[in-house]
Amino acid sequence: MNGRLGQLERLIAVLLIAVCFCACVEDDVKRGNEALRIGDYDRAVLNFSKALDVQPADRDARYGLALAYYAIAEDKERLKGATRDLWERAVKEFRILSNVDSSGRIDAAYSTGLFYLARATLAEDSRTNVLPLLDHSILLDTANYFSYNLKALILANQGRVEEAKKIYVYIVTKEPKFASAYLNLGNLYWEEHDVESAWDIWSMGHEALPKDAALARWTHVAEDSLKAMVQSGEL
Repeated sequence: MNGRLGQLERLIAVLLIAVCFCACVEDDVKRGNEALRIGDYDRAVLNFSKALDVQPADRDARYGLALAYYAIAEDKERLKGATRDLWERAVKEFRILSNVDSSGRIDAAYSTGLFYLARATLAEDSRTNVLPLLDHSILLDTANYFSYNLKALILANQGRVEEAKKIYVYIVTKEPKFASAYLNLGNLYWEEHDVESAWDIWSMGHEALPKDAALARWTHVAEDSLKAMVQSGEL
């Protein structure tokens, strides 16, 4: 009888500890979310990390931690450009989170983090191959045209111009207000001395985005070049 009572007491003790741990995790996550809401990102990281020390697979804590690191990197990005290390940390947390949450709700933010990591990596060393990062970003979010655009820029610099052109055409077809794609595609034709095609692209972009100063300027530059070519008999 005493043995059974001892087993029951131990079971109750284990259950009480488990309940206590769950309550502690919930409290830490709650404090982390509150800190995240008011922009106290360092405190958010601290509280979400405490929760994960107890329950490493807690989805809410993982999500909060990923968002906190993302917000820290994004803040730095707006001020002077985030370092590669900051974006690497944010991407790492999203990668871990993806093992816990397969719902797809995090994909857009994860994709954006990968884009910024690729850009920060190139800023440190332009020779680094970031195409795998961009491909992963695009796989997560096919509407991330910033990743498409950066990929096309890299391909063009590698001499893979036709591949780059196809990507730019894809971007402006899907997102007609994406100014950089018009500018970059027009630049490729301009560098090939195909002034007519450059004008076609820039003028198309200027029509879609009449307030964009760069598109307006390059459209006029191409127009002037075409007029000069007509006058000289080249056209």
